[in-house]
Amino acid sequence: MKNNTSFAAIVIFLIIACLILSPANNMKEQTAFQTSAPKDQTSADPEIQTRIPQSIVMKKPVRLCIPSVHLSTSIIPIHLSADGQLQVPKSSEVAGLYVDGVLPGEKGNAIVAGHVDNYTGPAIFYPLKHLKPGSFVLLFDQNNQYLKYEVLAVQSYYTQEAPLEKIFGDTPEKQLNLITCTGKYDRKKKEHEKRLIVYTRLVE
Repeated sequence: MKNNTSFAAIVIFLIIACLILSPANNMKEQTAFQTSAPKDQTSADPEIQTRIPQSIVMKKPVRLCIPSVHLSTSIIPIHLSADGQLQVPKSSEVAGLYVDGVLPGEKGNAIVAGHVDNYTGPAIFYPLKHLKPGSFVLLFDQNNQYLKYEVLAVQSYYTQEAPLEKIFGDTPEKQLNLITCTGKYDRKKKEHEKRLIVYTRLVE
């Protein structure tokens, strides 16, 4: 069983890179809101979307969609580097799933991280602050099957005051926590002063 409260998990949260990124590192912004996996990432008919049985673990999600805030983005795997820091996506237009921890569909807190902004303006997770309890978060795999999560709460914390046990700790529930930055940007530290957490739970 994976231990989410390890030192590595704490480092993930404290070191998670919410830096302003160079536009040169950004992928081309999507112009259409997608509520399914991209056609080039699915072997199934894009019009057919199948909800995954709740006993199934999604090892390789390819897209995250939040219809209520018109958010749709690709998901890439992210890991810890040799020095214990989270290797967040270089692009500010994709989200990263921490694949060395709890995976979507498993009991515990799965973690998806994304940037809030870049040099040119809002990034992919900028809309998270507008989410309300009861909104839905969808994760699609390459076969267009999906897991459906419901937003429980949206909360922000100063980085050093965040409840790490609540975010990363063990839980009997199947949860997905979305993490980004919020608050003022410190140009000296090159990071935002707070972290925004969207707590969600798998809809059974």
